[in-house]
Amino acid sequence: MKLLHYPVMNREVIDVLGDPGDGYFVDCTLGMGGHSFFVLKRFERSRVLGVDVDEESLVKARENLSEYGDRVTIVRCDYMKVFDVVDFGKYHVSGMLIDPGISMVQLKDPQRGFSHNIDSPLDMRKDRGFGISAADVVNTMSEKELIGIFRDFGEVKLADKLAKCIIERRLFGPIDTTLKLKEVVEKVFGKRVPKGKVHPAAQVFQALRIYVNDELGGIEDFLLKAASILEKGAKLIFISYHSVEDRLVKRTFKGLANDGRAKLIKPFPMFPSEEEVRENPPSKSAKLRVVTLQ
Repeated sequence: MKLLHYPVMNREVIDVLGDPGDGYFVDCTLGMGGHSFFVLKRFERSRVLGVDVDEESLVKARENLSEYGDRVTIVRCDYMKVFDVVDFGKYHVSGMLIDPGISMVQLKDPQRGFSHNIDSPLDMRKDRGFGISAADVVNTMSEKELIGIFRDFGEVKLADKLAKCIIERRLFGPIDTTLKLKEVVEKVFGKRVPKGKVHPAAQVFQALRIYVNDELGGIEDFLLKAASILEKGAKLIFISYHSVEDRLVKRTFKGLANDGRAKLIKPFPMFPSEEEVRENPPSKSAKLRVVTLQ
């Protein structure tokens, strides 16, 4: 397999999953198949049910996992709808992973608009055949709506000032590329980035991506549904990349544990190793939480 992206916290996922025997590992955010590849390689009897909405990623995943033949089943859909699409009564599920981060391939694709460092159309949709783009958001929504998006999904400081600046800028033409939006951000926050800090556009782009793809809208319901459908002993593994998402997962897992429906494997989140962060700096913000269903 020629990995073009780094499956974040792969060693930790393998460790907490344990040997699933001939059970299924459900990779809810298959991407290019990185996590699934290592599960299939490490556990020789395991099988994978891979789910993703991005057809371009699935093309690469099918290629990367082709050597494992019928041990791999792939379904194209938003993972939050997988229980409506897949009959889980047919599968013995040992573990389920949700890793909603953006792959490096998606991030570097000049047509997707995920990166503030690449000049591209301001899109950010994981499924480009559905929904509104980030350009639609910044060019049509009100100042109040933009403030809410930046604060709620990116915890962006000066969200009100940024929203006002966007409203003023779009009077002179649409903000339809990543660099046009980055210029607006830098007008508010400045171009200089202190050492060790991320560019302020990173939080702004994150907020827009989360909103455009409704990444937080159904997480709690999805995890609760997973707990009610999957078999006892199955492990739910979630890798989050920002505090808003992590707080939501933490609260839901804690609620399941308090109700006796799940057991927390770790009382606190697991973090990537220093070695992994050196090899893959974007993994620095990752947090892994896991429960075993009771």
